[in-house]
Amino acid sequence: VSHHDVGGVGFWNDAKSSEGRILHQRVLRYEDTDDEAIIEVLNHWVAGAGRGKTLLEERRTMRFRPQQRRQWLLVLDLAFSAPKEPLTLGKTNFGFLGVRMAKTIGVNDGGGMIRNSAGAVNEPLVHEKPARWVDYSGNMPGNKPAGITLLDHPQNPNHPPVFHVRNDGWMGASFNFAAPYTIKPGEPLNLRYALWIHDGAPTPAAIDQQFAEFAKVSDPGK
Repeated sequence: VSHHDVGGVGFWNDAKSSEGRILHQRVLRYEDTDDEAIIEVLNHWVAGAGRGKTLLEERRTMRFRPQQRRQWLLVLDLAFSAPKEPLTLGKTNFGFLGVRMAKTIGVNDGGGMIRNSAGAVNEPLVHEKPARWVDYSGNMPGNKPAGITLLDHPQNPNHPPVFHVRNDGWMGASFNFAAPYTIKPGEPLNLRYALWIHDGAPTPAAIDQQFAEFAKVSDPGK
């Protein structure tokens, strides 16, 4: 989870001391059952490598849901609050969630394949195009077919977003691709994403079924 420009502070390139840091504060909830494991944490997005002011307060809830054939779904809830003053997220084709695929799955390095919910295939047709989901599938070491689908929840403010997806193995949802976005105190930004870790290269119909189940939760902040 990261962003290029948060109130003028970068949270992507951590090579400079002036860049921002996401600092874990505490675990708010931990539950573990056969159906689901939940971890909810509080993070502060802080300017100046942890020595500056808190720009954002983030409640991050991660839900790990096992499925058949050792597949599983990670549902990620992000609630961002501006503690004292409005905060603007700069326009960028990156966003809050990105995935780096194994080289054996990447189109360039491993001969994998990118698909999206609009039926497009690989970077020239998928990159920076709107979609409900994007899937990246290929072979893991040992020629075992597998992949990950990134799903955007229908109640996210910009759904369906454009996706930043490349043949070199990068896949991400672009939250504020079209314009900056301002978070006001008392009006948190709630986002919900899911990552489906699956065997093989599932059919679009199978991915649409996963999306339909994911979309049933009506409040992305819960």
